[in-house]
Amino acid sequence: MTVKKRILYFMPDPPTRKDQGNRIHVNQMLEYFQSRSHFMEVDYMAVKEWAAWNEQDTREFKINFPDIGLVLAHKKMSKSNKLKYLLRYKLPNKLRSFKKKYRKNLITDYTTIQIERDFNNQLQRKKYDIVIISYVIWARLIDNNPHLNGAKLINDTHDFMTAQYKSRKNFLLGKTFEKEIELLSLFDEVWSQSADEQYLFSQFVPGNHQFVPILYEDNMTEFSHQFNDSKYDIIYVGSDNENNKKSISWFFEYVYPLLPDAITICVVGLICNHFPSFPNVEKHLFINDLSEYYLRSRISICPMLEGTGVKVKVVEAMSYGLPIVCNLRGLDGLPIKTDNGCLRSDTPEEFSIHIKKLLSNPSYYDSIRTLSRKTFTTYFEKKKVYKQLDHIFDLNTALNGKDHVVEKKALAITA
Repeated sequence: MTVKKRILYFMPDPPTRKDQGNRIHVNQMLEYFQSRSHFMEVDYMAVKEWAAWNEQDTREFKINFPDIGLVLAHKKMSKSNKLKYLLRYKLPNKLRSFKKKYRKNLITDYTTIQIERDFNNQLQRKKYDIVIISYVIWARLIDNNPHLNGAKLINDTHDFMTAQYKSRKNFLLGKTFEKEIELLSLFDEVWSQSADEQYLFSQFVPGNHQFVPILYEDNMTEFSHQFNDSKYDIIYVGSDNENNKKSISWFFEYVYPLLPDAITICVVGLICNHFPSFPNVEKHLFINDLSEYYLRSRISICPMLEGTGVKVKVVEAMSYGLPIVCNLRGLDGLPIKTDNGCLRSDTPEEFSIHIKKLLSNPSYYDSIRTLSRKTFTTYFEKKKVYKQLDHIFDLNTALNGKDHVVEKKALAITA
């Protein structure tokens, strides 16, 4: 009889919405855990008030991940008992807020008294072999926690938070970075989706370090569309975060006027709400399955001016074998920076030249597409990453060489 590893995976977001890069990653991890349910007993812990978790989120979770337990913590305590609410939540939380204000938290701490209480209650209900916490900002949940019972602690970093905070007023680089390293050092193992961040963290944080990238199935079979068969010359996919807003504004203000009038562009995602209409530009706020649009596009663009970590839209485009035209930030997190299917452009003129050359030269286009495909299959292809995860969780012997890859689910818009 196989003794299952017990794993608690904490991330506050509803993962089945798949409308942001961090949720895409968590959804992919849960798909992996679901495919290994014969060997793992996994509970996913989220926060009910985070992103307004609703009944549809719960239904979709249970349909997609029937063998994974769902535990919903609460940000605040119920007010049904006024005295209990006052003594056990309101006053302690005000004291915590007061301390946070004067401690000048360099790395945001989103925990509340009630989230900690629910987290600890779950640890007391069940003994876990592994506890995985998404983002260093939730490290307080495990700091000096007496209920962990020897569980291996993993931080799934998602992002380099110090770089995320650099635009804050009175930002202190040295102290913020030092605090982030201090918090990561509470864990036995650190996961990075970005090869750059894995290198950085491994220089300063003791313990094991793993590159656990965003992953996709190979969506391109035998270069499934021909150069002249595409409906769209360019596809851009993005949520409505601030970095994407700046990026799309830069593209349409400075690059778009340099392109031929006949070029067709498809933009998908909530980012469509943040730029005006242009000739030959189609907007699609939400598409449940992007395959049709990627397979009918020639080029993907990632005009990313700011941000950290690997760009999900870049890896997703690679899974379809598309060449990508991007800025320097579009290369973040990729294990190789050149000859990888991405054409870096630091000025609007360079950006437009790369696009025009790809669209006017089929042989050049195919050479860049081949590099894109090679990068994807080397680092981000689903079966390959699953084998890496099997190694991390010591499942190689139990699986006996079998892939056990779950069937592909339609992915919605990415960040």
